[in-house]
Amino acid sequence: MPVMALDALIFDIDGTLIDSNPAHVEAWRIAFERYGYRVARDRIEIEIGKGGDKLVPDILGREADEKDGDALRKAEPEEFAKIGKARGFRPFPRALDLLTTARQRGLKVVLATSSQKKQLATLQEYSGVDLEAACDILVTADDAEESKPAPDIIVAAVRKAKLSPAQCAMVGDTLYDMKSAKHAGVIGLGVLTGYQSAETLKQSGARAVYHDVAEILDNLHDVCHRASPTAVHLTTDLLDRLMRQALAAAREGMEAGEAPIGCVIADGHARIIARGFNRLNQTKDRTAHAEIVAFRAAAGKVPDDAKDLILVSTLEPCVMCTGAAMEAAVDTVAFALNAPADNGSTRVQPPQSPESQMPRIVGDILANESRALFKEFLKIARNPQQRAFTEQLLSLTSDR
Repeated sequence: MPVMALDALIFDIDGTLIDSNPAHVEAWRIAFERYGYRVARDRIEIEIGKGGDKLVPDILGREADEKDGDALRKAEPEEFAKIGKARGFRPFPRALDLLTTARQRGLKVVLATSSQKKQLATLQEYSGVDLEAACDILVTADDAEESKPAPDIIVAAVRKAKLSPAQCAMVGDTLYDMKSAKHAGVIGLGVLTGYQSAETLKQSGARAVYHDVAEILDNLHDVCHRASPTAVHLTTDLLDRLMRQALAAAREGMEAGEAPIGCVIADGHARIIARGFNRLNQTKDRTAHAEIVAFRAAAGKVPDDAKDLILVSTLEPCVMCTGAAMEAAVDTVAFALNAPADNGSTRVQPPQSPESQMPRIVGDILANESRALFKEFLKIARNPQQRAFTEQLLSLTSDR
């Protein structure tokens, strides 16, 4: 059975594939106590999913982290290994079957954990599971500068898979998994085998939440379709091609006296159904952003229940435009250049309505080309507000 347009599944390990979260909680509790800190289990539980670089200061504060953080981060794996040796670790039911089935169906299977390689070796030894053999790619905290909820580990996973973020989905049990995936441009799929509720996972960016990985296995085709409902694979080459159309619309806008921001909306087959550029000067309508102009042009051209639209903009959408994309149940938002502080990808909360959908938001698509347009525009712009906006934008970004 085909797996639609999804090309890779990225899995968290602890609490998702292996039932090891309680051991981590206990190991941290003992480590804290060893250095004179009494921390309740439930206080630790809500932080599980982060790496030690984030967990220790978030629980104890910066001063204590500077004093004892390195020692605590060394002690926790030691205690975790003791617990593993005494009790062992078990994979969740059918977790390994899911990895095998996904690979058989042509999906790359990537394991991405906030644990370091040494701790992963402990997990493998006392679970009896050869995680390295069960996947195509393995990414640990050693591959990233920052642990979850920073996107670094998921970004590293996507790069190692040699795919675009829009070709991947991540399965995890914590809100930190979901936030990490969201900020990496990857769809998040939650499982309820950790310490967070379905509501918390959805509020953190999960597109869908399942009881456990066994439920994902039983519904793998539908899970993949929900994660990537388009008919086309959203490769880097395809996103580049669509972005060039948006850049053409941006140039058209610049020639009409507008800031060079362009947008195209494509259907699930990557056929462009609408385009637009900023019309703020022309209309004196402050909502006439390129994305809103394109949405208005798309009215009546797509089914009401479509959830496979692709929106491509030369500038990161603002809060208003990101909200419109959610209301329109857009699957993927791709943008070129990061916007100033009013951007929508970090400020908009995921929708809870079943009619809406949190799009994956993928940035840095032909960003240099978009920036070059703004440099060109600055030479001819006469409107003081346009000049101020362009100068701010250029000061906050750089050529890559």
